[in-house]
Amino acid sequence: MFDVDDRDLLALGRDCCLNRNYAEALSVFRRAFQALAFEGGIAVHPEYLSHYGVALAASGRTNEGRRLCERSIQLEPYEPEHYLNLGLVHQMTGHRSAAFGALERGLAVRPDHPSLLAERRKLDRRRALPIPSLAREHLLNRCIAKLLSITGTHR
Repeated sequence: MFDVDDRDLLALGRDCCLNRNYAEALSVFRRAFQALAFEGGIAVHPEYLSHYGVALAASGRTNEGRRLCERSIQLEPYEPEHYLNLGLVHQMTGHRSAAFGALERGLAVRPDHPSLLAERRKLDRRRALPIPSLAREHLLNRCIAKLLSITGTHR
């Protein structure tokens, strides 16, 4: 079915996950893990564990997927993609605040990570600031937003 080396299957599975083709990713990862175990059981890089976790969660095995994502973070806490994958798993299970927290932790590691920023924007349901040039916590923004919310005219 595949004309790639068994070790390249891990990269292929990762690519499938990045394209959100989780069913194919799960199939590729399973084949890769079986082949690698047969070859002598090499240790799998945390990057692939994290993506495998997302694929498992998408197939309904959410607890197992979450554990793999959390384990990859323990092994490589400096890798923002692991936080992104954990956030995706939390989103799949409907835990919006946990997903937001995972994305925020990933952005603490790398504030300019485009995928983390995009996912956080999808989750962030806060309304537009009344005065965008001021911080969200600024007294004027808070007061005006509260008044607009009371009157029902906040966009």
